[in-house]
Amino acid sequence: MLSNQHFQSTPAVNFDLLAYTIGSYHYNWHPQIELFWLLQGHVEVNVDGRRYDLKANDLILINANCGHATFALDPECLALRLHIAPAFYTSQGLDLSHGAFHLNSVTTPQHRDYQTIRQILAQLYTGLHQSNWSAFELNAAYFQLTNLLHHDFFDTQATIAYPQPKKQSSLSRVIDNLNQHYDQPVTLESAAAISHYSTAYLSRIFKAELGINFYEYLTRCRLQHAIADLEDPNRKIADVALKNGFQEVKSFNLMFKRHFGQTPSNYREHLSQGPRSAFKQPLTPTQTAWVQAQMTHWAQLATVDQLSACESCAYKLHFEEYQALKTKVAQLKNLLNQ
Repeated sequence: MLSNQHFQSTPAVNFDLLAYTIGSYHYNWHPQIELFWLLQGHVEVNVDGRRYDLKANDLILINANCGHATFALDPECLALRLHIAPAFYTSQGLDLSHGAFHLNSVTTPQHRDYQTIRQILAQLYTGLHQSNWSAFELNAAYFQLTNLLHHDFFDTQATIAYPQPKKQSSLSRVIDNLNQHYDQPVTLESAAAISHYSTAYLSRIFKAELGINFYEYLTRCRLQHAIADLEDPNRKIADVALKNGFQEVKSFNLMFKRHFGQTPSNYREHLSQGPRSAFKQPLTPTQTAWVQAQMTHWAQLATVDQLSACESCAYKLHFEEYQALKTKVAQLKNLLNQ
């Protein structure tokens, strides 16, 4: 006889989903994986110095601790982004210690998963804004999306290992110091003295926990503040460089171009081409209504295999060849087993 069992209700997965308006560059990086969907407009997305031209319905996935920024090329650009904690994957027994995600609809325009990804994102958005969605339904949609991303877009052969942040990071004191004193002549030696670590150990744990080295983190901090200062047309570029810890304009120009694919002067030319809102502004009531209508539409769409929607694309042809090869291999196995 089965005994009576009492089960606690399962809470919905805690995920971070945000719709917002894109403005000028705001350089940032974070330990979460970011899935970005451009809903409306025309945007330049910069990821580790590589610039991508995104248009409505383009998708891009940004790996943890990759420096990135978005720049609106149209007056009104709206986006939806989802943050996924790497710990979510590792808590489910998946190994992210080697490899990286690769999802970019600009470089790979056709993929059979794109429409499903948009549909699930829309379902999550509508689910969060409608009280009739249960925790089970939200969990199911989130697990479906994260499984699809890991199964079809995580490359275990990537040469750069995924960073492994720790709950009790031994870097917190050093990072706080860098965030406060980025404009001063900070060195690895001075940071090691603050942390009471050797320079070799500090350098090693920086790379292991953040996926970048000490000087890369310091440079990012300086560039993050320099970008904000460049929006003031009355500031000279040389003054911006010195104010944010760069010893000379040449090194500022070099680091800016390496991280953003353009010089500070080129970036200012972009700014002069028209007014933009500040980065990541909340939606207006009109924009909110539009996004909600779009998400309802996408959430209710029947999932369509994009391979059947693209009769002549190379992806479909390769997929059909792959399926035919699988069938032949299965037939050969059957013959050998007889």
